[in-house]
Amino acid sequence: MREENLLLAYLPDEERKRLSPFLKEVTLDFQQVLIEPNEEITQMYFPYDAITSTVQEMSDGDTVETGLMGLEGFVGVQLWLHAPTTPTRTLVQVPGKAHFMRASDFVREVRDHVSPMNVLCAKYSHAFLVMTSQTAACNRLHPINERLCRWLKLVHNRVRRDEFPLRQEFVAQMLGVHRPTVSTAANMLQQAGLIRYSRGHLRVLDADGLRNGSCECLEIVENQFATMFESWPHRK
Repeated sequence: MREENLLLAYLPDEERKRLSPFLKEVTLDFQQVLIEPNEEITQMYFPYDAITSTVQEMSDGDTVETGLMGLEGFVGVQLWLHAPTTPTRTLVQVPGKAHFMRASDFVREVRDHVSPMNVLCAKYSHAFLVMTSQTAACNRLHPINERLCRWLKLVHNRVRRDEFPLRQEFVAQMLGVHRPTVSTAANMLQQAGLIRYSRGHLRVLDADGLRNGSCECLEIVENQFATMFESWPHRK
């Protein structure tokens, strides 16, 4: 299996070759906006080592993440669900590579075509909906240190490397808290030997420790993807 987005990698070889002419490898930059709220979805992305966030923005400017995705999914799930627009914004939180497909090609060659990709899209859509609902409950019910462990382990599972760029103010926005709250929680994780954070770069020192420090939401979310992919790192 080639190293790429898992939805594409799990396609039968014949189907992957059929879709190849419509796919182009691109590099996604930090905070690059991939979907604007209430604007037509014109591009689809299948991340490989990039991480994207879907965020809900309030009228007062506050922002909170409702879901994230990486190599296990695709940006533009709303279009697959026959919604041409969405009120949420999707942007890049960890830069990296992805496969790009024009929305018109995706609709014609995948969504409205007899393609095995549709089964994978359906399974992924369910798992992503589980993530968004679990994230809402987590943000309401669980303490910040557990939520930060969960969020960092979700990212770590998707980038599949121990070091990646990360800014505390961005994490604060994603978790719906103020930056000093994230700083305090991050310092606790550093003192516990789980992470090292310096100058916008985070290194995971103890992945199992992050997993153990997370709330129950981590396992609930990641088990959805473990049922899809044999190689998923959270697989029991």
